[in-house]
Amino acid sequence: MYLFFIKKNFYDGWDNILTLIVVNIVVMAASLGLLSLIYALHRSTPLVIALIIIFGIVISILALAAGEIASSAANFGSAHIADFFRAIPSCIADGIRFGLVLAVVGAASYVCIPFYFVQKTLPAMFIGSMFVWLVIFTLLSLQWFVAIRSLLHNNFRKCIKKCFLIFFDNIWFSLFMAAYTFFLTALSVFLLGLLPSLSGIAMAQVNAFRLRLYKYDYYEAHPELKTPKEKRCIPWDELLQNDKETLGPRSFKSLIFPWKE
Repeated sequence: MYLFFIKKNFYDGWDNILTLIVVNIVVMAASLGLLSLIYALHRSTPLVIALIIIFGIVISILALAAGEIASSAANFGSAHIADFFRAIPSCIADGIRFGLVLAVVGAASYVCIPFYFVQKTLPAMFIGSMFVWLVIFTLLSLQWFVAIRSLLHNNFRKCIKKCFLIFFDNIWFSLFMAAYTFFLTALSVFLLGLLPSLSGIAMAQVNAFRLRLYKYDYYEAHPELKTPKEKRCIPWDELLQNDKETLGPRSFKSLIFPWKE
């Protein structure tokens, strides 16, 4: 399942590379504009804090819009540039909420973690350690938000709830996705933010969650599976068979010169 996910995500990204680049340019333009404002107003702490929150909200909105077009590509369709811009208005409300959630997590981490560790007492260190783990679990869970909203289109509260349910039911896969996202982020720096960057990461998360949903379709089709041991035996080869056939074998020539195939 892991190898097929990486393969499919690469092909989806390659087939929609122009759209991904355009989306990332929009993201970089918005980021540079807001960061320039933050630098220009750095003497005013309240304004800087407000701009940082606005920055998080804007990126959240763009990430959700990128997730919308990524869901089309993940379902063997195409990610169109126009669809990204059309998706932005419908992502504003949830983007604001999600950006504020991330702001609260970030602010709580910035204030609480140093506060407890600086006291250097055993109870305070213990509370600080627990808070660190809480933040880690929260961020690992929230990595699924864009994918859940893009594919299931639940309301905001249900999306947040499902983020934690998916994480705790798929801990190892969530850790794998966090590592994969870190790799994509590092690659983005090397490629000057053009690829894979925000749009590529959103596509990876959507692709991963879409494939993971087959697990729950399997559970629904087999209600006789009761114990955790029984539920661990997922026939991934069988569940992914249609996707493998649809994706098909692709040569290096077909990637570079698709019109010659």
